[in-house]
Amino acid sequence: RDYLVNVHGFPEKDIVVLTDDGSGTQPTKRRMIEALRRLVEVSKEGDSVFFHYSGHGGFLEADENAFKQKNDMYDQTLIPLDFQHAGQIRDFDLFNQFVRPMRGGVKV
Repeated sequence: RDYLVNVHGFPEKDIVVLTDDGSGTQPTKRRMIEALRRLVEVSKEGDSVFFHYSGHGGFLEADENAFKQKNDMYDQTLIPLDFQHAGQIRDFDLFNQFVRPMRGGVKV
């Protein structure tokens, strides 16, 4: 947070931090996706957005992706705090929730 505010000039009110250390909002699957959706909603042409994930990642058998299934490839995932009952966040979901809907002219 300090780095983004002090070095790059991001307003503190625009920074969302999800953490599992008990000091703030926990990174559940729902909250992670909501934070990404909010980032997409408020971003406009000329904005720079920053998304950083320091957590566990994984691989799952390809789901609904014929190319990956045919080529024995896996989906890469982010593993939220509640993954055991909410599931992991697949790369395809990240693309569809965060990258694809981002307005043109936004730097990610």
